[in-house]
Amino acid sequence: MNASDGLIISAWKYPDKTAAVYFDKKYTYAELDERVNRLANGLLEMGFKRGDRIAYLVYNCMEGLEVIQALLRVGITLVPINFRLNLDHMEFIINHCDATCLFVGDDLLELIEPIKSNLKNIAPENFIVIGERAGDGIRRYEDILSKSAANPEVDVRPEDLAYIAYTSGTTGLPKGVVTSNRGLMTNMKGAMGRGYGRAEISAEDRVLLVLMPLVHSNSIWSTCITFWYGGKNVVYRSRGFDAQEILQVIDREKVSTSSVVPFMLTKILDLPGEVRNKYDVSSITSIGSGSAMLYPSVIEKMTNYFKGVRLSNSYGSSETGPATTLRYKDLAKKPTSIGLPNPGVEVKVFDKDFRELPCGEGGEIWVKSDQKFGGYYKDPEKTAAAIRGEWACAGDLGYTDEEGYFYLVDRGDDTIVSAGERIASPEVEDLISKNPKVAEVAVIGLPDERWGMMCTAVVKLKEGEEATEEEIIEWCRADLSAFKVPKKVDFVTEFPTTLTGKILKRVLREEYKKKAQV
Repeated sequence: MNASDGLIISAWKYPDKTAAVYFDKKYTYAELDERVNRLANGLLEMGFKRGDRIAYLVYNCMEGLEVIQALLRVGITLVPINFRLNLDHMEFIINHCDATCLFVGDDLLELIEPIKSNLKNIAPENFIVIGERAGDGIRRYEDILSKSAANPEVDVRPEDLAYIAYTSGTTGLPKGVVTSNRGLMTNMKGAMGRGYGRAEISAEDRVLLVLMPLVHSNSIWSTCITFWYGGKNVVYRSRGFDAQEILQVIDREKVSTSSVVPFMLTKILDLPGEVRNKYDVSSITSIGSGSAMLYPSVIEKMTNYFKGVRLSNSYGSSETGPATTLRYKDLAKKPTSIGLPNPGVEVKVFDKDFRELPCGEGGEIWVKSDQKFGGYYKDPEKTAAAIRGEWACAGDLGYTDEEGYFYLVDRGDDTIVSAGERIASPEVEDLISKNPKVAEVAVIGLPDERWGMMCTAVVKLKEGEEATEEEIIEWCRADLSAFKVPKKVDFVTEFPTTLTGKILKRVLREEYKKKAQV
């Protein structure tokens, strides 16, 4: 059994029920299951087989759902490519994972043109374009769907790789987090246990609004969960978040649940009251947030607007899967916590010698679950550092209180999470330090209601030099993925340092937090 079986079962139970929506495009369970079978059989006829790696680079669309389900169904490993990455990282990922095929949206064709010839394992005919436009030698997606509609019936095993999710490490180089079919199913069970449980949401009322990009692990397993329930996945585009349009979609499709990052909530709350009140959002029963703390002011405003909503905040990573959840009943009393371990998950805080720490003492957060993190693809050194027996760690630091609730205190690997995206600060620092006017730089994340954490560059200029915030930002825009560009640049004459001259980032963060409180 694998994660795609949910769609097969629901197509048998609810053939005429709407399974997926993308704006004006809708498919019933029978229609979607048939299209997934046709795509899967088309790929098999092209010569792809269980265990191969296929990458996909698309903005959110209906076809994205189909690709995920088809690859899971025949045991081909999915490699999602974040469209926000720069071309060097895209090229690295596609070559590093040994992908032999790439699904690409027609609106991203021009983007990949400079690297297309460098993708050494992909033959010209194995670029599959999604959309109306096709280039020379590129195969159209819809042409593949002319194959058989029968279930391909490939023997997919629990240990087979479901997908490889690439994430940035401390150096900014992508790391491929390996997730098996067993791990994906475990992630789904963990998510169900933390608030998507059968006792709370039935097939009739689970309508998931997919706001996160389909390249994110969260979107992969949450859409699979919906198909298992026989619910409806409502896919929203992954470019140009429009808060009012989101409310229109909730009203029209009677959305019951969604996974978000905090900045999405603040954008909805920033709408004038008369605009928000035009829409019926009473169908919303639960909203899951992650990647950053929910500020008490946001919690209060959200629960006042979405009446009766079960708002929760969670912690997890590609390495650990869903780990902890702060449920709605605890949000008011512990708003800065990431909650308690999910059912079937153990979470502990260890020191550098892997000794468990008492409550109140900070250390690395380690997670143990049935997911069994498979390591980083073709990177045994980093894998060894992230796994101890059955325990896995993403490099996050935290502590527990006397009641067993967990708290994040910092990103141990110098990573900033802003609007759901991880930013490796050394990568940003390295680029800014190359500016001829810059003497020293420290890039830190500062708490922000909109972004969760705001990527902030603190810069010391060389003696006699002058520069503006916009100048440094433009310098970054030239070489960084857009989401990695600092939102704010501040100039200082001195940094807090150790005796050896190392910048004390933790002290720097505390100084800025104190300024914000004044």
